[in-house]
Amino acid sequence: MIRKFLVEHFPSLGRYKRFGKAWFDKIRPAKASYSQHREDIFIWEFLQAYDLKETMYVDVGANHPSDISNSYLLYRKGLRGVVIEPNQELIRLFGRFRKGDIALAIGCGKEDTILPFHISKTPVLSSFTAGNGVNGMNEYRTAYLPVMQLDLALQNIPMKFISLLSIDVEGMNVEVLQGAGEAVKKSLLICLEYDSEEDKQQFRETLGTRFEQIGEYGCNLIFANLDLKERLSAAPTFR
Repeated sequence: MIRKFLVEHFPSLGRYKRFGKAWFDKIRPAKASYSQHREDIFIWEFLQAYDLKETMYVDVGANHPSDISNSYLLYRKGLRGVVIEPNQELIRLFGRFRKGDIALAIGCGKEDTILPFHISKTPVLSSFTAGNGVNGMNEYRTAYLPVMQLDLALQNIPMKFISLLSIDVEGMNVEVLQGAGEAVKKSLLICLEYDSEEDKQQFRETLGTRFEQIGEYGCNLIFANLDLKERLSAAPTFR
């Protein structure tokens, strides 16, 4: 009850908690998992079979540097990548605690535009889609921010392939995929959050037959790129 009262009436206090969480996770020894349903353990074990030099992960809707993060375990293991998060407070935390990553303060979708970003008092629920977990009671404020296709955002960032493409954008996951044709082709693994069975079907239709679902952890589906699996050398050269 106290926590709910503080979130509703004093949302600005949350930034100190989020800063403290990022700081504590950085200075303590690495944990086994940082993701919501331990899917990062499965992802890391899968990736170890491949040469990950000159690769990057891409985390769209990265939210917090370490809390409920699909990419922080990879960061602690030595990989680097691109983190995309439109919430300015959270993207500053990435700049402070994950300096090795490229942090982009934008949204991603199927077309380039400007959209209202509804920032929730509980930031993980923030969304470009009104009503998607954000209502009048828990909306902190609204900011108009740039949204672009993921392919455009990544076009000048050199990488051999994308080790993990993680997408969790509260109601716009399919739209992100629709603007990421080239990124999808370059992704060995794709992790997508779903809200319904309809979401699952849309993901499968959008990714096509060259992607195989290899895992389901809580509300997250993990797909493997069959073309890349066949083409890449399965030599475990990254440690």
